[in-house]
Amino acid sequence: MLEDVIVDCPSCGEPCALSVDTSAGPEQSYFEDCPTCCAPMEVFVKSKPGEILSISVTAD
Repeated sequence: MLEDVIVDCPSCGEPCALSVDTSAGPEQSYFEDCPTCCAPMEVFVKSKPGEILSISVTAD
């Protein structure tokens, strides 16, 4: 189940939309490139099916 969330890029500060698969497990860590500045960011997600409990992004 995909949930959309807006986060701020840790490199350029611009907001960007992420689609998080909440059915992929209770804790996830993956890399995604910022659509504005193309810098990689590491995304940490805690979720349960259908709901994002917490999300944070850090610069790679």
